[in-house]
Amino acid sequence: MRIPSFVLCTVCTLLLAACSSSDPASAQSDAPLSLLPPGLTIGTTLYGSADLDALGDAEQALLVQAAANGLRGFTYYIDWADLEPEPGRYTFDDFEATLAGLQALGLVPFVNITVGDIEDYNLPAPYSDGEAGIAPGVALDDQAVLDRFGALLDRVVPVLLSYGGFALGVGNEIDARLDGEFVRERDAYVRFVEAARERVRALDERLAVAVTLTGSAVRQRSATFRALQQVTDVVLVNYGPIRLDFLVRDVEDIRQDFREVISAYGTGPVLIQELTCPSAPSMGASAEWQHACFDALFDEIKATPEVRFASVFTFQDFDAATCDAVREALFGDELNGLPTEMAQRLTDYLCMLGVVAPDGSPKPAWAVIEEAASESAP
Repeated sequence: MRIPSFVLCTVCTLLLAACSSSDPASAQSDAPLSLLPPGLTIGTTLYGSADLDALGDAEQALLVQAAANGLRGFTYYIDWADLEPEPGRYTFDDFEATLAGLQALGLVPFVNITVGDIEDYNLPAPYSDGEAGIAPGVALDDQAVLDRFGALLDRVVPVLLSYGGFALGVGNEIDARLDGEFVRERDAYVRFVEAARERVRALDERLAVAVTLTGSAVRQRSATFRALQQVTDVVLVNYGPIRLDFLVRDVEDIRQDFREVISAYGTGPVLIQELTCPSAPSMGASAEWQHACFDALFDEIKATPEVRFASVFTFQDFDAATCDAVREALFGDELNGLPTEMAQRLTDYLCMLGVVAPDGSPKPAWAVIEEAASESAP
């Protein structure tokens, strides 16, 4: 099975050092979000590149019902190589099929081409080193790289617009790399994003160009956050009230923690790519904690008009067999060096993020999502 890289990204993010809050920063005030419906758009996502047809009947029925009752958005991740496996050869069939399925449900997509993904890059040949890095002698702002990605955007942007897309991301949680060991790559990444934004604006200036960062980077207004604010229309955030030891925060602490992250945007618009509340008992959570977590977060979101988009991560838990496969594919024997309880929390975190159980039955938190979506609908 193909394990999406952003799953590992989320895990690595939570292992970063804690960051203290700082004074608010002004985000982009002129972000072209005219394609995003007015008010608050609440959405969800599936693991990896969304395959709506893979959902069972019960899950399909829940999603259809939620869309009818006000769920309006969806986060969709895809790799550059999935769209262009070879130079100049584009494969859009699966991409368009997913977008068509979302459009049929009335869900507007935020599409993130995850060029940079925490500690990794998702690049096509010949720019990839064959693993998750950049090939020797290649820089992300090389003109050949910029030109090839620009040519991809020439194809992607009209398709995305035709299916109701409102924003295009070009990276997920890349601050974990660029604020850390690979800080020298930051300038190249910023130039890459700037070139992508210029290309998109030349095609249709209504489509927002974005990058998603961790809650830590946003909270502390890291160098990567500040640099990418200058070359994007909006910086998205991934947020989950989870401590560095993979235990969840007390419910009474969630509201203040969330406010500290959102305050970094000042008066600018806020889009949340992943809003996460796991239900794993090993993390100190439960189905009831998950319900209370989302209840607190949506209370805060509804009271914060700057938040325009919030996508619940994720729709459905893994079943036991898939969970075992994910653990093996991501970690292999690497967890053997961790304390047993920590290794269990890592595994459970990955497998119990959904608001729908593996059998398709809704967890208690699902009612919170539905209510919030219904209240936000026009």
